[in-house]
Amino acid sequence: MSDQQDLKATWAQVKEKLLDEMGDFNRSLWDAANAAELIALDEDQFVLGVPPGKMSLGSHLDSTANAPLVRRCVEAVVGRSVNVEIVEGTDPDAWEREKQRREQREQAAIRRQQVSRETAGARAIWAELYEEIGRLFGGVRERRFALVRAKAFAKALLAMVDTEQKALEEDPEAEELHQQQLDRSIERIASLAEIPATMVAVEYLRVKSIKRG
Repeated sequence: MSDQQDLKATWAQVKEKLLDEMGDFNRSLWDAANAAELIALDEDQFVLGVPPGKMSLGSHLDSTANAPLVRRCVEAVVGRSVNVEIVEGTDPDAWEREKQRREQREQAAIRRQQVSRETAGARAIWAELYEEIGRLFGGVRERRFALVRAKAFAKALLAMVDTEQKALEEDPEAEELHQQQLDRSIERIASLAEIPATMVAVEYLRVKSIKRG
């Protein structure tokens, strides 16, 4: 018997066990079991593939309600503890593709963590500016007067120029972070000063040019 036939026979036995153990008949679970195919028994990984576009159906196999039953039936047939994996695709390479995707996601997460650690100092500097902007506008009285808001606005712009310089000195390579935080600060000032964000940006560039000129 070929490996493919072995997998097919094993899954047939699991489905029989599942039907026996199900108790009240679960149509969604049974339809999912019939749609799935056992495509790999990789050490402790029992890998079920579902046809492309039908992962919502396959989700019934590993839902919180059904997963314990499915795993119990699988382990009863294979005779050892396994993890039941659900992947998209029923061809033999579907599991390899899924492992590659998981590896890519894991590497991406590692890179994000590394970037986050490297930019922690700059992020802290920008975070302090965000709080300072709130204090500048929140600490003034009679905010209904345009001149009062304008004074807070001017102070906020000066603070943003200083902060950008400090953040660039802390991490010159984090260009994307600095741009994102500048935009975030501009939007906060615009909201508190009741000025369009584009105008805040124009004034910021003007103040920055004067102060550093």
